[in-house]
Amino acid sequence: MTDRTYIDPKTAEVKDATPRPFDEFIRELAEGATNSELSDGLWDLLQRVQDTGKAGTLSLSIAVGFDGKGRIQVKDEVKVRLPEFGRPTTAFFIDNTGNASRRDPNQPEIPGVTHLRTNREAN
Repeated sequence: MTDRTYIDPKTAEVKDATPRPFDEFIRELAEGATNSELSDGLWDLLQRVQDTGKAGTLSLSIAVGFDGKGRIQVKDEVKVRLPEFGRPTTAFFIDNTGNASRRDPNQPEIPGVTHLRTNREAN
């Protein structure tokens, strides 16, 4: 760890400095809301990674501005990118009019066999 010094802008006094633990800062950021959002986001990410077997991300961005009067403004942004579940594919054929059809137009119909309607078609 490197030695750090802080120069007080009001008095120009040089002081030894130790960085404040980051977790203390996070707990106070947005009055604790950021810490809660990160905790919830991490939990959701862990569950989805286990469910899908795919990777995701949790990101924290911190922007810091200075007002020139000895005060800083801190704005944070939490982003969670959950992995997506795989979506099934459905095979279709192109019918004689160029439309997608589940029935192979090259296969002859068998006499006496009727088309079974799905629940969706029945409604």
